[in-house]
Amino acid sequence: MQSTGVAAVTAFTAHREWASRPPDERFASVSSLYEAARIRRERTEERIIETNQIRTEAPTDDALALRGPSGEIAALTNWSFEQLAGIAGAPPKYLRTLPASIASSAINYGLQRQQRDGHQLFADRAEPWTVHAVTSQRYARVHHDELAARVLDLMGDHPAWQLPLGYKDGVYGAERVPSGAYLGDRDMFLFLVDGNRSLDDPTDRSHAGMFRGFILRNSDVGAAALTLDLFLFRAVCANHLIWGFHHVAGFRRRHVGASIHEAWTESLQTVRDALDANLDDDRATLLRVTTQELGPTREDVLEAVVTRLDMSRKQAAEAYALAEAHEANPRSVWGYVQGLTRLSQCTPWQDGRFSLDQAASRLIAMVN
Repeated sequence: MQSTGVAAVTAFTAHREWASRPPDERFASVSSLYEAARIRRERTEERIIETNQIRTEAPTDDALALRGPSGEIAALTNWSFEQLAGIAGAPPKYLRTLPASIASSAINYGLQRQQRDGHQLFADRAEPWTVHAVTSQRYARVHHDELAARVLDLMGDHPAWQLPLGYKDGVYGAERVPSGAYLGDRDMFLFLVDGNRSLDDPTDRSHAGMFRGFILRNSDVGAAALTLDLFLFRAVCANHLIWGFHHVAGFRRRHVGASIHEAWTESLQTVRDALDANLDDDRATLLRVTTQELGPTREDVLEAVVTRLDMSRKQAAEAYALAEAHEANPRSVWGYVQGLTRLSQCTPWQDGRFSLDQAASRLIAMVN
């Protein structure tokens, strides 16, 4: 598995999915998600169409449809509409403010000016026909059911790997149910944890230990790269905030070229190896980040952080104060990273939280 340098996931990634997914995109098990993905794959197909043969029309005042070269009419999803507008060189946000007939004319004009050979449509096999994606011919689709089946195989070999519990339907205080399996029009997201294999964290005053987790994300319509991230953690809240998050390794590949399937197979084998590995390997990883210090004093640590991470001294000092209050050694890379994570969780704005999470990931990457 290749390291991505900066983690594709952070302590907030699973929480954002838990908080934002509608009920129809939530699944109580990986097997039920797999079945939904299998049905989706069976009812869809890929078609190649010349760009200058693509036409849109406005069947109603507020809807656009695609007319194929044989005259068939296909509905567009929000995502395929955005892709088609991008190919035509028209901003989708502005097009949505126009009457459908004018938006259709603007897209058709842009498509006629394109010199590309053709595009790949990902659409339903039978009527009513819906186009789910419009991508280049170089796009290499990895189907969700293929990935979910591999994850089920892993879970069969390692029964301790399960979906973590979370408040039902993203509602605080609701019943706790298995959560972390999501499938929608744009992507698939799986969050699994191994609660049975723990290792000692010498920096944790509670001595609760650390556990393994991984997050897998894929899009079969071009909305996201295929990513797989392994990490260690201390606890997962019912809202899927991850405490004590430490990124171990990551795989990220764009959907271009046949090599993505080979790379995914190699990456999956690395996951299997990691699951079968002795905990001594994880202990060594943890020991490396808990023993290396950013500096001998508070001032040295702040100077190192401000220089390496391009952070303000105020933020750096706030993170150090949180690390000092909760960690055994706030000067260690691990201790300070936990301070950054706690500061992120106290930050009200998403951009600010993301910036702090990225800073924590970069700091860990400097050690690995």
